[in-house]
Amino acid sequence: MIRSIVLAASAIALAAAAPASAAEMRVKVAGRSAAEVRAEIVKAASTVCWQDIRGEALAGYMYPACIRASVNDAVAKINNPALSAYNTANPASTVSR
Repeated sequence: MIRSIVLAASAIALAAAAPASAAEMRVKVAGRSAAEVRAEIVKAASTVCWQDIRGEALAGYMYPACIRASVNDAVAKINNPALSAYNTANPASTVSR
């Protein structure tokens, strides 16, 4: 059975008008290295965050914060020491749009 983690991402409440929705994407983790899993999580977070906050007045500020928070949350939910260590050593950066 292929294991996967649901990446639940929502915009960070940096503004009072933050979107109320949260999107999800599945990231397959079985048989992948920490670097590969983290790269997929960052990619998924980028997609979900952009869908969630595009059109917001402060989207340029909210987008990087959303990615960081979403990646950190997903890594914590996976609860894998190697992935956690890799995530700590390599903070999330944005994926260019």
